Amino acid sequence: MTEVSRLGGGYAESRPDPGPTVEALLRVVRPGAAGACLGIIAGPPGVGKSALAARLLTLAPRSFWIDKDFTAAGFVLAAARQAGQPETSAYGTPAYWENLRPLEYAGPLSLACANLVGDRLVLLSGGWGPELAVPALWEGLREGLAPARLRVLHLDAPPLEVWRARMAGRGSRSDSPWFEHFAATLTRLPVWQGAMRLGTDRPIDAVAAEAWRALT
Repeated sequence: MTEVSRLGGGYAESRPDPGPTVEALLRVVRPGAAGACLGIIAGPPGVGKSALAARLLTLAPRSFWIDKDFTAAGFVLAAARQAGQPETSAYGTPAYWENLRPLEYAGPLSLACANLVGDRLVLLSGGWGPELAVPALWEGLREGLAPARLRVLHLDAPPLEVWRARMAGRGSRSDSPWFEHFAATLTRLPVWQGAMRLGTDRPIDAVAAEAWRALT
């Protein structure tokens, strides 16, 4: 089991507070070049965000991909261990929402902005979760990135049993009734209306083709 698989969906039983993260993101956003584009790949764990980003890299070899989980999973898990908490509750504390999550997302966004040069496509993948329900965040990011473009792609969860199999295949928790609660909680999260929503119960090439059209 990877560090990322131990983190996925950990906030399903917490009380999310997107406010501190929204504030941190709006503080670090910077303008990019007129020909550049930031593509946000969002969605719950196990829906294929990393697979989509990897496929898009083959379509745009000069693009750049930042996976938020790979940059942040280690320190979020370490913080839980240092606080004497189980890793499964790493997302479940007020301290995470107030202090760790803003760092978890603002760091990768800052790196993404620094790479919005020329006509480069920068992909930033991560769950985003409750932040997707805050229109002021996405409008602020769009304005802050200009003249670079912002495109937000949301990968919707596949049918329950398909999703369960994918989660189990990557080493994440998938037992009943926990998984049913997890799935219901995450699929109830609102998604910004400016995002393009992509179904994931189909081959990755079909998802990538639709995403590519949205990005270009």
